[in-house]
Amino acid sequence: MMKHVFTLVFLASWLGSASATTPGALVDAAWTAENACREDVRVLDIRSLKIDGESRSEYSQGHIPCAVHTDYVEAGWRIKKAGVPGMLPSIEQLERLVGGLGIDRATHVVIAPLGEDAKSMAAATRIYWTFKLLGQDRVSILDGGTLGYAKEDSRALQTGAVTPVAKDFDARLRPEMLPDHADVAKAAADGISLVDYRRTDEFLGITRNGKTTQPGTLTGARNLPLEWLTVDNGGNLRSPEALRELMALAEVDPDAPQIAFCNTGHNSSLGWFVLSEILGNPHVRLYDGSMAEWSRLPDRPVERRVAIVD
Repeated sequence: MMKHVFTLVFLASWLGSASATTPGALVDAAWTAENACREDVRVLDIRSLKIDGESRSEYSQGHIPCAVHTDYVEAGWRIKKAGVPGMLPSIEQLERLVGGLGIDRATHVVIAPLGEDAKSMAAATRIYWTFKLLGQDRVSILDGGTLGYAKEDSRALQTGAVTPVAKDFDARLRPEMLPDHADVAKAAADGISLVDYRRTDEFLGITRNGKTTQPGTLTGARNLPLEWLTVDNGGNLRSPEALRELMALAEVDPDAPQIAFCNTGHNSSLGWFVLSEILGNPHVRLYDGSMAEWSRLPDRPVERRVAIVD
Protein backbone atom coordinates (compact mmCIF):
# COMPACT_ATOMS: atom_id res chain seq x y z
CA MET A 1 0.00 0.00 0.00
CA MET A 2 2.75 2.46 0.97
CA LYS A 3 4.61 1.72 -2.28
CA HIS A 4 1.54 2.77 -4.31
CA VAL A 5 1.15 5.94 -2.23
CA PHE A 6 4.82 6.75 -2.87
CA THR A 7 4.35 6.18 -6.60
CA LEU A 8 1.42 8.62 -6.74
CA VAL A 9 3.33 11.27 -4.81
CA PHE A 10 6.40 10.79 -6.99
CA LEU A 11 4.28 11.05 -10.15
CA ALA A 12 2.96 14.41 -9.04
CA SER A 13 6.49 15.80 -8.74
CA TRP A 14 7.69 13.98 -11.86
CA LEU A 15 5.45 15.70 -14.41
CA GLY A 16 6.38 19.35 -14.85
CA SER A 17 3.22 21.28 -15.66
CA ALA A 18 2.60 24.81 -16.88
CA SER A 19 1.70 25.89 -13.36
CA ALA A 20 4.71 24.29 -11.67
CA THR A 21 7.35 26.66 -10.28
CA THR A 22 10.09 24.07 -10.64
CA PRO A 23 9.68 21.64 -13.55
CA GLY A 24 10.25 17.95 -13.02
CA ALA A 25 12.35 15.45 -14.95
CA LEU A 26 9.69 15.45 -17.66
CA VAL A 27 7.91 18.55 -18.95
CA ASP A 28 4.96 18.62 -21.31
CA ALA A 29 4.41 20.69 -24.44
CA ALA A 30 2.25 23.26 -22.63
CA TRP A 31 4.98 24.04 -20.09
CA THR A 32 7.58 24.21 -22.86
CA ALA A 33 5.47 26.58 -24.98
CA GLU A 34 5.07 28.92 -22.02
CA ASN A 35 8.70 28.85 -20.86
CA ALA A 36 10.96 28.08 -23.86
CA CYS A 37 12.03 31.68 -24.46
CA ARG A 38 12.73 32.62 -20.85
CA GLU A 39 16.26 33.91 -20.31
CA ASP A 40 16.97 31.21 -17.72
CA VAL A 41 15.71 28.34 -19.93
CA ARG A 42 17.56 26.70 -22.81
CA VAL A 43 15.74 24.24 -25.05
CA LEU A 44 18.10 21.86 -26.86
CA ASP A 45 16.88 20.37 -30.14
CA ILE A 46 19.05 17.23 -30.39
CA ARG A 47 17.98 15.80 -33.75
CA SER A 48 20.59 13.71 -35.56
CA LEU A 49 20.59 11.90 -38.89
CA LYS A 50 21.70 8.61 -37.38
CA ILE A 51 18.95 8.45 -34.75
CA ASP A 52 16.14 10.50 -36.30
CA GLY A 53 16.87 10.84 -40.02
CA GLU A 54 16.87 14.59 -39.40
CA SER A 55 19.45 17.10 -38.21
CA ARG A 56 20.28 20.80 -38.50
CA SER A 57 18.65 21.32 -41.89
CA GLU A 58 15.29 20.04 -40.68
CA TYR A 59 15.71 21.92 -37.40
CA SER A 60 16.07 25.15 -39.37
CA GLN A 61 12.83 24.40 -41.19
CA GLY A 62 10.88 24.28 -37.95
CA HIS A 63 11.73 23.98 -34.26
CA ILE A 64 10.42 24.92 -30.83
CA PRO A 65 10.77 28.71 -30.41
CA CYS A 66 14.18 29.77 -29.06
CA ALA A 67 15.53 26.19 -29.23
CA VAL A 68 19.22 25.72 -30.06
CA HIS A 69 20.33 22.75 -32.15
CA THR A 70 23.01 20.35 -30.94
CA ASP A 71 23.42 17.12 -32.90
CA TYR A 72 23.32 14.16 -30.50
CA VAL A 73 25.72 12.11 -32.61
CA GLU A 74 27.99 14.74 -34.18
CA ALA A 75 28.27 17.56 -31.63
CA GLY A 76 30.57 15.73 -29.19
CA TRP A 77 28.22 14.34 -26.55
CA ARG A 78 29.86 10.95 -27.09
CA ILE A 79 33.23 9.96 -28.55
CA LYS A 80 35.31 6.90 -29.39
CA LYS A 81 37.88 6.00 -26.73
CA ALA A 82 40.46 3.21 -27.17
CA GLY A 83 38.38 1.83 -30.02
CA VAL A 84 35.16 1.83 -27.97
CA PRO A 85 32.36 3.91 -29.54
CA GLY A 86 29.85 6.08 -27.71
CA MET A 87 31.92 6.85 -24.62
CA LEU A 88 31.67 9.91 -22.41
CA PRO A 89 34.11 12.69 -23.43
CA SER A 90 36.41 14.40 -20.95
CA ILE A 91 34.81 16.77 -18.47
CA GLU A 92 36.70 19.67 -20.07
CA GLN A 93 35.24 18.81 -23.50
CA LEU A 94 31.76 18.66 -22.05
CA GLU A 95 32.16 21.98 -20.24
CA ARG A 96 33.09 23.64 -23.55
CA LEU A 97 30.21 21.94 -25.37
CA VAL A 98 27.61 22.88 -22.76
CA GLY A 99 28.88 26.42 -22.27
CA GLY A 100 28.91 26.97 -26.02
CA LEU A 101 25.18 26.27 -26.07
CA GLY A 102 24.56 29.25 -23.80
CA ILE A 103 24.18 27.19 -20.64
CA ASP A 104 25.55 27.93 -17.19
CA ARG A 105 24.60 26.50 -13.82
CA ALA A 106 21.66 28.91 -13.48
CA THR A 107 20.11 27.71 -16.74
CA HIS A 108 17.25 25.24 -16.79
CA VAL A 109 17.89 22.89 -19.71
CA VAL A 110 15.01 21.29 -21.59
CA ILE A 111 16.10 18.48 -23.91
CA ALA A 112 13.85 18.13 -26.94
CA PRO A 113 14.37 14.95 -28.98
CA LEU A 114 12.48 14.50 -32.23
CA GLY A 115 10.35 11.94 -30.36
CA GLU A 116 9.61 9.51 -33.18
CA ASP A 117 10.36 6.41 -31.10
CA ALA A 118 12.03 5.05 -27.98
CA LYS A 119 15.46 5.25 -29.64
CA SER A 120 14.93 8.98 -30.13
CA MET A 121 13.83 9.41 -26.51
CA ALA A 122 16.95 7.54 -25.39
CA ALA A 123 19.08 10.22 -27.03
CA ALA A 124 17.40 12.70 -24.69
CA THR A 125 17.89 10.51 -21.62
CA ARG A 126 21.57 10.01 -22.45
CA ILE A 127 22.12 13.78 -22.57
CA TYR A 128 19.98 14.19 -19.43
CA TRP A 129 22.18 11.61 -17.65
CA THR A 130 25.26 13.53 -18.82
CA PHE A 131 23.96 16.74 -17.28
CA LYS A 132 23.20 14.94 -14.02
CA LEU A 133 26.68 13.43 -14.04
CA LEU A 134 28.08 16.96 -14.43
CA GLY A 135 26.14 18.07 -11.36
CA GLN A 136 23.45 20.01 -13.25
CA ASP A 137 20.07 19.29 -11.67
CA ARG A 138 18.19 21.99 -13.57
CA VAL A 139 17.36 19.72 -16.50
CA SER A 140 14.20 18.18 -17.98
CA ILE A 141 13.11 16.20 -21.02
CA LEU A 142 10.21 17.22 -23.26
CA ASP A 143 7.86 14.24 -23.16
CA GLY A 144 6.69 13.53 -26.71
CA GLY A 145 9.57 15.51 -28.17
CA THR A 146 9.30 18.10 -30.93
CA LEU A 147 6.78 15.96 -32.82
CA GLY A 148 4.48 15.93 -29.81
CA TYR A 149 4.92 19.66 -29.33
CA ALA A 150 3.91 20.35 -32.93
CA LYS A 151 0.73 18.25 -32.84
CA GLU A 152 -1.33 21.20 -31.63
CA ASP A 153 -1.81 23.79 -34.40
CA SER A 154 -1.75 26.67 -31.91
CA ARG A 155 1.94 25.95 -31.17
CA ALA A 156 3.79 27.62 -34.02
CA LEU A 157 7.30 26.44 -34.84
CA GLN A 158 10.15 28.87 -35.42
CA THR A 159 12.24 28.73 -38.59
CA GLY A 160 15.91 29.54 -39.00
CA ALA A 161 18.70 28.82 -36.56
CA VAL A 162 19.11 30.28 -33.06
CA THR A 163 22.71 31.22 -32.26
CA PRO A 164 23.41 31.14 -28.52
CA VAL A 165 25.72 33.45 -26.61
CA ALA A 166 28.36 31.27 -24.97
CA LYS A 167 28.52 31.07 -21.17
CA ASP A 168 30.90 29.50 -18.67
CA PHE A 169 29.71 26.11 -17.46
CA ASP A 170 31.42 24.73 -14.37
CA ALA A 171 30.90 20.98 -14.00
CA ARG A 172 30.64 19.38 -10.58
CA LEU A 173 31.25 15.75 -11.38
CA ARG A 174 29.37 13.00 -9.57
CA PRO A 175 31.84 10.11 -10.00
CA GLU A 176 29.52 7.67 -8.21
CA MET A 177 27.28 7.84 -11.29
CA LEU A 178 30.02 6.51 -13.58
CA PRO A 179 30.89 2.88 -12.81
CA ASP A 180 33.69 1.35 -14.87
CA HIS A 181 34.02 -2.30 -15.91
CA ALA A 182 35.70 -3.20 -12.61
CA ASP A 183 32.80 -1.68 -10.68
CA VAL A 184 30.36 -3.63 -12.84
CA ALA A 185 32.24 -6.88 -12.23
CA LYS A 186 32.18 -6.23 -8.48
CA ALA A 187 28.48 -5.38 -8.57
CA ALA A 188 27.78 -8.65 -10.37
CA ALA A 189 29.82 -10.59 -7.82
CA ASP A 190 27.87 -8.88 -5.04
CA GLY A 191 24.56 -9.96 -6.55
CA ILE A 192 23.52 -6.54 -7.86
CA SER A 193 20.92 -6.78 -10.62
CA LEU A 194 22.27 -6.40 -14.17
CA VAL A 195 19.70 -5.32 -16.76
CA ASP A 196 20.29 -5.37 -20.52
CA TYR A 197 18.08 -2.86 -22.37
CA ARG A 198 18.85 -4.13 -25.88
CA ARG A 199 16.67 -6.15 -28.24
CA THR A 200 16.12 -9.73 -27.13
CA ASP A 201 18.05 -11.18 -30.08
CA GLU A 202 21.14 -9.21 -29.03
CA PHE A 203 20.65 -10.13 -25.39
CA LEU A 204 20.42 -13.85 -26.22
CA GLY A 205 23.45 -13.73 -28.49
CA ILE A 206 21.54 -14.57 -31.67
CA THR A 207 22.63 -11.26 -33.20
CA ARG A 208 25.92 -9.46 -32.64
CA ASN A 209 25.69 -5.69 -32.77
CA GLY A 210 28.43 -4.13 -34.88
CA LYS A 211 29.64 -2.00 -31.98
CA THR A 212 30.57 -5.12 -29.98
CA THR A 213 33.23 -7.73 -30.70
CA GLN A 214 31.28 -10.79 -29.60
CA PRO A 215 27.63 -11.75 -29.19
CA GLY A 216 25.95 -12.19 -25.81
CA THR A 217 25.39 -10.33 -22.55
CA LEU A 218 26.72 -9.97 -19.02
CA THR A 219 26.50 -13.22 -17.10
CA GLY A 220 23.24 -13.47 -15.18
CA ALA A 221 21.67 -10.35 -16.70
CA ARG A 222 17.94 -9.79 -17.19
CA ASN A 223 16.51 -8.36 -20.41
CA LEU A 224 14.14 -5.41 -20.66
CA PRO A 225 14.02 -4.14 -24.27
CA LEU A 226 14.15 -0.38 -24.76
CA GLU A 227 10.95 -0.36 -26.80
CA TRP A 228 8.87 -1.45 -23.80
CA LEU A 229 9.52 1.82 -21.98
CA THR A 230 7.55 4.21 -24.19
CA VAL A 231 3.91 4.04 -25.25
CA ASP A 232 3.74 1.97 -28.45
CA ASN A 233 7.47 2.55 -28.98
CA GLY A 234 6.72 6.25 -29.50
CA GLY A 235 7.85 9.49 -27.92
CA ASN A 236 5.88 9.39 -24.67
CA LEU A 237 7.17 7.66 -21.55
CA ARG A 238 4.88 5.08 -19.95
CA SER A 239 3.21 5.76 -16.62
CA PRO A 240 4.91 4.59 -13.40
CA GLU A 241 2.23 1.91 -12.98
CA ALA A 242 2.78 0.54 -16.49
CA LEU A 243 6.55 0.58 -16.05
CA ARG A 244 6.32 -1.41 -12.82
CA GLU A 245 4.01 -3.94 -14.49
CA LEU A 246 6.40 -4.42 -17.41
CA MET A 247 9.39 -4.76 -15.12
CA ALA A 248 7.59 -7.45 -13.17
CA LEU A 249 7.02 -9.26 -16.47
CA ALA A 250 10.76 -9.02 -17.21
CA GLU A 251 11.56 -10.17 -13.65
CA VAL A 252 13.30 -6.87 -12.91
CA ASP A 253 12.87 -5.37 -9.43
CA PRO A 254 12.43 -1.60 -9.99
CA ASP A 255 13.35 -0.80 -6.40
CA ALA A 256 16.54 -2.86 -6.16
CA PRO A 257 20.09 -1.67 -6.90
CA GLN A 258 20.83 -2.09 -10.58
CA ILE A 259 23.49 -1.71 -13.28
CA ALA A 260 21.82 -0.66 -16.55
CA PHE A 261 23.66 -1.48 -19.78
CA CYS A 262 23.20 -2.06 -23.51
CA ASN A 263 25.68 -1.75 -26.40
CA THR A 264 27.00 1.78 -25.78
CA GLY A 265 24.98 3.29 -22.92
CA HIS A 266 22.33 4.73 -25.25
CA ASN A 267 19.34 2.38 -24.80
CA SER A 268 20.18 1.80 -21.16
CA SER A 269 20.09 5.53 -20.42
CA LEU A 270 16.32 5.31 -20.92
CA GLY A 271 16.24 2.39 -18.48
CA TRP A 272 18.29 4.45 -16.01
CA PHE A 273 15.95 7.42 -16.46
CA VAL A 274 12.71 5.56 -15.83
CA LEU A 275 14.08 3.88 -12.71
CA SER A 276 15.94 6.85 -11.26
CA GLU A 277 13.82 9.80 -12.32
CA ILE A 278 10.31 8.35 -12.71
CA LEU A 279 10.22 5.47 -10.21
CA GLY A 280 12.56 7.12 -7.71
CA ASN A 281 15.22 4.41 -7.41
CA PRO A 282 18.44 6.11 -6.23
CA HIS A 283 20.49 2.93 -6.58
CA VAL A 284 20.51 2.44 -10.36
CA ARG A 285 23.73 3.21 -12.26
CA LEU A 286 24.45 3.40 -15.98
CA TYR A 287 27.45 1.50 -17.37
CA ASP A 288 28.82 3.93 -19.96
CA GLY A 289 31.03 1.42 -21.80
CA SER A 290 28.37 -1.31 -21.82
CA MET A 291 28.89 -4.32 -24.13
CA ALA A 292 30.98 -2.31 -26.61
CA GLU A 293 33.67 -2.03 -23.95
CA TRP A 294 33.01 -5.25 -22.01
CA SER A 295 33.22 -7.46 -25.11
CA ARG A 296 36.69 -6.04 -25.89
CA LEU A 297 38.10 -6.97 -22.48
CA PRO A 298 39.79 -10.41 -22.60
CA ASP A 299 39.25 -11.15 -18.89
CA ARG A 300 35.53 -10.30 -18.82
CA PRO A 301 33.07 -13.17 -19.47
CA VAL A 302 30.25 -12.86 -22.00
CA GLU A 303 27.24 -15.16 -21.74
CA ARG A 304 25.77 -16.35 -25.04
CA ARG A 305 22.47 -18.06 -24.31
CA VAL A 306 21.67 -19.04 -27.89
CA ALA A 307 24.61 -20.02 -30.09
CA ILE A 308 23.69 -20.16 -33.77
CA VAL A 309 26.14 -21.66 -36.28
CA ASP A 310 25.66 -20.21 -39.77
